[in-house]
Amino acid sequence: MPGPLIAVSAAIEELETAFGRRDCTKLTAAYTDAIYAAGGRPVILPVVEAPPAGLLDRMDGLVLTGGGDLDPQLYGQQSDPTTYGVRRDRDDFETALYGEAMRRGIPVLAICRGMQLVNVLRGGSLIQQLEADGRHWQEIPPEQAGHKVDLVGDSSLAATVNQAVLGVNSYHHQALREIGAGLRVTARCGEVVEAVEAVDADIVCVQWHPEQMAATDEFQRALFEAFVRRASGIREPSPKENDPCPTT
Repeated sequence: MPGPLIAVSAAIEELETAFGRRDCTKLTAAYTDAIYAAGGRPVILPVVEAPPAGLLDRMDGLVLTGGGDLDPQLYGQQSDPTTYGVRRDRDDFETALYGEAMRRGIPVLAICRGMQLVNVLRGGSLIQQLEADGRHWQEIPPEQAGHKVDLVGDSSLAATVNQAVLGVNSYHHQALREIGAGLRVTARCGEVVEAVEAVDADIVCVQWHPEQMAATDEFQRALFEAFVRRASGIREPSPKENDPCPTT
């Protein structure tokens, strides 16, 4: 039986081409590699100004990927000087994808910028610039963990990796401030929110980049495997069935 079709949002960025500087679709292969390895079939969706109706009609899941910062106007703030890579056309396109995914009831895996977008679309806000802390923008290779996060024991994230503490990489200068409606925090590094999940939908969001570690780290690979299983309609064990921090 073929694996589920997984829609993957791509960035749009002006790059040098043979035709001069042009908007280009941009996505690291690590995303699609991780989905393929987990048994899914990735479908890359480039940004378009007016998304056609039913863009996710044949899709079984949606991955919202990382990239530049969101337009701060989306959460009622003026842009900080450190904000970079804002593309309102991408914000609007992924907003439409998220809305359609919610209407269809398909699972969503939101990574880094994707997590921030989900939070903002649910009424939350962002810290535009974290205080100086080298842990959150690492200089070591992305396949290596830059710091650890503490997982909430009764979360689906903790159940997926069956761990209470997880090593993650880190490439973000912004973070969640107010948490959006229907989201619960499932991982932290100190005071910085590192993961959230929805209580009213199948949404798992992480601030790190599991796709960069999935080829060599079984726990990051497990995030994609669990997501692909859910996209296939296979029920995941409840947190209590697979509790990394049992109380008895």
